Amino acid sequence: MERRAVMVEKKWFGILWGIVLIFVLSFPSESFAAVSVSKDIKNTASYFKSSALNSDFAVAALAKENLLTANEIKQYRKVLTDRVNAKKVTGTELVKTIIALKAIGEDPENFQKQNLIKRVYDTAAESSVTGYAYDLIALNTDDYEIPSDAPNTPAKIAAKLVDAELPDGGWSWSSSAKNSDVDSTGMVLTALGTYQDKHDIDVNRAIRDGIKYLKAAEKENASFDNYGINSCTTAQAIIGLVSVGVDPTTRDFVKKGTNPISALSTYKDSKNGGYKWKTTSESSDSFSTEQVFQALVAYDLFLKGDTLYNFRNISRSHAGSTGATDSDAGDKDSGNDTSSNGNGADSSSGQSPAAAATKVVEKHTKEVVTKTNTITNTKDHTITHNNTTTKTNTVEKPAAAKKQTPAKTKTASNAKKEDKPATAAAQAPPAEDAQQEPKKVVITKTTGVSPVHGWVGSLSAGAGVILLIIRKKFLGV
Repeated sequence: MERRAVMVEKKWFGILWGIVLIFVLSFPSESFAAVSVSKDIKNTASYFKSSALNSDFAVAALAKENLLTANEIKQYRKVLTDRVNAKKVTGTELVKTIIALKAIGEDPENFQKQNLIKRVYDTAAESSVTGYAYDLIALNTDDYEIPSDAPNTPAKIAAKLVDAELPDGGWSWSSSAKNSDVDSTGMVLTALGTYQDKHDIDVNRAIRDGIKYLKAAEKENASFDNYGINSCTTAQAIIGLVSVGVDPTTRDFVKKGTNPISALSTYKDSKNGGYKWKTTSESSDSFSTEQVFQALVAYDLFLKGDTLYNFRNISRSHAGSTGATDSDAGDKDSGNDTSSNGNGADSSSGQSPAAAATKVVEKHTKEVVTKTNTITNTKDHTITHNNTTTKTNTVEKPAAAKKQTPAKTKTASNAKKEDKPATAAAQAPPAEDAQQEPKKVVITKTTGVSPVHGWVGSLSAGAGVILLIIRKKFLGV
């Protein structure tokens, strides 16, 4: 009798253990801990800093992570100074310049006696949908005073982007296109994210549609496709999602145990720390690495409640705080002193900390050879990156005469990619870089762990305690 009772007790113990085990395993593994990208960010930063910095978007991302020294900031300020003094900067290059200036603590409303912000809101029309996305990102990098009757106010740009939404819920770089693409959709989401706090019903609806589009577009390996599954398009999707407050490592974006953030590691080049355009590419390239880096930084900032292109809290004293050895980095350079500007970098303490950054991610921002619209019959995989619409390696695809992508100027390193249809940029047609992070996404994550993680952990611990009590009570051990 006693033996039978013991057997019954063991049976019930086994049943209870099985129930608890099933319950615990029913939660996806990624629920227990947020994905950490800190190590990848530092390693990729070394990739860029191993040579002279030559990318506005890389500089902006590095600045957001406090990975620029004062001397590096001073050197890049000279690059921007020479650029602005040499010509009238326009198009995507103008947006990139504004982003880089804000990143290093300068005031684009008064840089070298020029108001670059005014050039953006005075532009009556853009050549592409992504062109408007970049404009919205630039105008929301800070709280600028923009006349309500200006031709290109944030409200007007947002309305144009909403109108450009296609029936499938996404966007294309061209307003005449019939089908959406992931790169352009990611860029537009990034831009609209900066306007999200305006409580515009149409904008919020368009954002929801864009999220649904990306959910449907995600592949089984958790990457995204535009002229082939690749790192740049995946990065662009990530930036767009976090810009509107969506965590790409949870729920619907988890595919077979992985997610878009984790998928980025499959493109890593172990030889130099860079990233490849495709997993089958022979080696990494600066274009793809730049876009992935922006995505990693954007996600890291998302976990901290910030966005990639929100520079409201960046000042000269902040930029380069990680170790600058150059005492002049925070002072005047080339006769340009922003300390006296009411809306300048030094006044960051008085600026609202709204998260407006915009996912520019110089990434696929297919810089349409800034507004020169050199149309080509071949479907340019201009991966809107670096806003340098470097359109090398244009893969000639017959037909597609309709989706002519403005020629893109890609860097030489990308042009050689034999498997990149249009240099790493072969992704979304010339969307001008917009990896920017939208504004008020009201991100509740302020640590690397979401509330779900803590809840599941506590529940698991509680279940374990209960099992121990049952075991001791019924089995005596």
